[in-house]
Amino acid sequence: MSHVPTFTVRSQAELLGLVPYLLGYHPDQSLVALFLKADRRVAVAARVDLAAPMAQVVEAFRDVADRTAAQTLVLVGYGNRDVAPTVTAAGDALAAHLTVSQTLLVITDRYFCLDCPCDATEGVSFDAKATATAAQSTVEGLVALPSRDALLALTDPDPAQQTAVAAAIAALQPASDEPATLRTLLDRARNGHRLTVEQAARLAILLTDPHNRDTVRRATSGAMWERDLWLDLTRRIPDEYVTAPAGLAAWCAWRLGDETLALAAARRALTVDPQDRISRIVALAAGRHIPARDLAFLGTCDFDAARAE
Repeated sequence: MSHVPTFTVRSQAELLGLVPYLLGYHPDQSLVALFLKADRRVAVAARVDLAAPMAQVVEAFRDVADRTAAQTLVLVGYGNRDVAPTVTAAGDALAAHLTVSQTLLVITDRYFCLDCPCDATEGVSFDAKATATAAQSTVEGLVALPSRDALLALTDPDPAQQTAVAAAIAALQPASDEPATLRTLLDRARNGHRLTVEQAARLAILLTDPHNRDTVRRATSGAMWERDLWLDLTRRIPDEYVTAPAGLAAWCAWRLGDETLALAAARRALTVDPQDRISRIVALAAGRHIPARDLAFLGTCDFDAARAE
């Protein structure tokens, strides 16, 4: 099962406090749709650029609605006062196809209700970090980075580390017991240790074996140490070896519900190997806001058969 916590929101402030943790970063110049089930639980969050054509906005959010059991959505715009007409227009366009319960605008630490006569029309101060949903998100291990760019940078290569790991790969001798070596390296990461240059090189070589890679993928639980390990290796390993760790980073991020990071890692892997099966599936699923729990069968099934489905 995926490690995607369940959240129940009881106020506008709690809902808005949750958004950065669902996305993995604090949005700006964005339209975010929060799809809610009948019991007020958040089913999924989806984001598009505020400047996107209205037809694209409606199509994207309708597609998400079709794939969830959501009963309604809350539309939230992020920007300054000048974007209020755009957010309102998006709410009106969506209301022609979906049930929009609220349309809100967030400007830093203040939110405005754009579609009702409540007090929020004049703006309400709130501290997103002080909400119960933000606290629960932190306990669950979710992280909200300062911006989308900061999140995407987690998959950027580190040239100095890549050079060091490449030199270590060139000097490696074959492992005498690959399964035991693989377990040792993963246990080190599980215990909170960053792999050394030599260990990163060894793991990069081990992951070129499809059997080792599938073993690791099947064992992935969505724990934060796994996310940190594969993102770290995605940055450190030379490009010719990065497909496996980047694909595993994408897989892990998707299981954690972090679609933006999953897509970034998948694209890094696909840049090197456009046919990489894990990354192609993650890119398709995350791009269409399909949660990992809806494709749990991928943990044991054949990838080519799953792709055909």
